Amino acid sequence: MNNGYIYVLINESFKGLVKIGKTSLNSSERARQLSSSTGVPTPFKVAYEIFTEDCDSLEKTIHLELIDFRVNPNREFFQYPLNKTIELIQNLTNSNKNNETIYEAIEILPKLKELFNEYLNHDISSVRIYQTTDRVYLEVTKDQYIADYLKDQYIRRTDLAFVIDGNDENDKTFNPDSPINKNVETFLSSGFTTIAVCSEDLFTQEAIDAKYNKDVEEYKNNVSLFDED
Repeated sequence: MNNGYIYVLINESFKGLVKIGKTSLNSSERARQLSSSTGVPTPFKVAYEIFTEDCDSLEKTIHLELIDFRVNPNREFFQYPLNKTIELIQNLTNSNKNNETIYEAIEILPKLKELFNEYLNHDISSVRIYQTTDRVYLEVTKDQYIADYLKDQYIRRTDLAFVIDGNDENDKTFNPDSPINKNVETFLSSGFTTIAVCSEDLFTQEAIDAKYNKDVEEYKNNVSLFDED
């Protein structure tokens, strides 16, 4: 057995396809390697990754399960929905008692752009829900370009255990015992204010002020309409 990562990559130039592979190093670095090819017009993004103690066996099992959806027998591309791909990998990992997952992560920046694109910091390159056996984190990666040819990256993980339902500190909104998919759904549906509180890196201050004023104005208009009735 060998430790490593099973990754799921997506690319906007290959819509409807997912690339499922393994690496013993870093999924993001693997994505960058594949993106450096002159035959790839847009970069690959890591949509999901999971650490496992036997990545060789898990990868073979996943590829076998999706053999009918494989685009080319010599390539790791599959015409299969992303959400179902993630669910399949999770089910196969959980069903193998010899496979212990240390962590898994799901990229949510595309969804955040759909919800709050005008408010996001433009130097953010990745936002993930990153989950271990006992923690749920919000991971934000920011790029800083220097002299037009250097790019530093700053990765910040915020423990989401401080977000609770009610007054009981044990009633965590983001529970590490829950599937990561559920925590992702909860985060994305929690609203602008909660998301902004979870990370000071996501939104510009000007955007936060504008959003706050917009929400206040909408609230006043709703109250006014109610009073007229």
